[in-house]
Amino acid sequence: MGSNMPGFLAEKEVLNRQRVKEILANKEYSFYQEKVSLLGIEGDNMVLKISFLLKYKERMIFIEEKDRIVLPYTDFKVEDWGDGIRKIADIE
Repeated sequence: MGSNMPGFLAEKEVLNRQRVKEILANKEYSFYQEKVSLLGIEGDNMVLKISFLLKYKERMIFIEEKDRIVLPYTDFKVEDWGDGIRKIADIE
């Protein structure tokens, strides 16, 4: 009973950065979640962190920004949505 059936214990795919990039680009994942976290406000800037979680062939892959992202607050549009049904007005 020491021998395995051919293909029964298939070799796992070795992932590298390029392969994960291809998986994302080709949408080869079965689950995908993205998250943007507001780390804070510094002066006139918003400090953000971005991460992604995806499932590929029963494996979970986590991708996260190495450094925080700093964007000017003026780059964002701000809207008043009142009760959440529809936009009421732009906020200047």
